[in-house]
Amino acid sequence: MTFRSRIEVSRNMSGEPDCTAPAGGLAVAAMWIAMISAMYFALESQLLHNHRRVAYVVITAVTVIASIAVFFTARAFFRRFGAHWWHLALATAVLCCVGGAAPKAAAYIFPDQMERYHRELGGPGHCLNSTPYGSENEFPKSSQIVYSNRNPGRMTVTPLDKKHPPLRLDHAVRGGLHRLTPADAKSSRILKTYGC
Repeated sequence: MTFRSRIEVSRNMSGEPDCTAPAGGLAVAAMWIAMISAMYFALESQLLHNHRRVAYVVITAVTVIASIAVFFTARAFFRRFGAHWWHLALATAVLCCVGGAAPKAAAYIFPDQMERYHRELGGPGHCLNSTPYGSENEFPKSSQIVYSNRNPGRMTVTPLDKKHPPLRLDHAVRGGLHRLTPADAKSSRILKTYGC
């Protein structure tokens, strides 16, 4: 067997090659990749944590739709061009790349609170970057960030230089899609002072 050789398939009732088996194999592989990828997105977006039934429906729908789409696309492709081993190897490599990229893609689309602060306010190119409230990717060098147990979704950015007041922000939840907003009048003034 070489990668360029054709996959031997049986004939259907009209005498044409029946490409159901190789297409079905790809569909099963796509099913697993789609299911695992959808689970990563459901976890990072907190959908699985906050709305479990909806998450299960979304994961199932994505899995079924992706499997059916891959099956019919692969079967049509194999009928037109023939099924070769290199087709399966290439499709498997693409599916592995998609599966490998899913965790990073999910974390990028639904970042945690610190990453959201870094992207929206404190990171390079943003209004608080060169201020006492600025942030770095991993550990803030000029400020400390804490989260409130009494007020879920609240984060407080406290500069290490104590002459600057703390900045309190709402909507600081993991995977949140709502922009961070000031939690009180003082925080609104701080943001306006720095042109946010």
